[in-house]
Amino acid sequence: MLNQTIIRVGIRYGVLCSLACFLLVVALYFLGYNPFGDMGRLTYLPIPVFIFLAIRYFKLFNEGSMSFGKGFRVGLSVAFYTAMATAMLIFLFIYLVGPEIVQNHVAELRAILDETREEQIKLLGEESFEAGYKGLDALTPSLLATYDFVSRMFVGGIFALVAAVFFRK
Repeated sequence: MLNQTIIRVGIRYGVLCSLACFLLVVALYFLGYNPFGDMGRLTYLPIPVFIFLAIRYFKLFNEGSMSFGKGFRVGLSVAFYTAMATAMLIFLFIYLVGPEIVQNHVAELRAILDETREEQIKLLGEESFEAGYKGLDALTPSLLATYDFVSRMFVGGIFALVAAVFFRK
């Protein structure tokens, strides 16, 4: 069954978390870093904080009793709304800034692949490496937003699991 309290808590904390994540993306961009590269991992820091806060808030108003399942659903709800809202904001940000942010990201990825070419070929094989290298030309804002959504859901799911274990009875 749908629990409206879980959805409301997920929306409240998920949207606040997505705003914090998006502000970090914008800050990285204006500081001159690639927000989709290695420094972009900093934008995932608010996710565990908001998941723990949401589950604690939910447990506080559920008279202190909460099962693992409810805690996990609250955490996943926060992760979903965070991922969805952040991906939408990043998609809009890319279109407002322009295509140069995607081109800079592709150039950085190509430089990394060129530096580690031999190791990548050993790991993936020649055909897979060349297909991935050529696939960088097809990188679009929607693909970046989709990748951001999936990765934030994955990170949020892991932290939802940890937080649910921590806050269970």
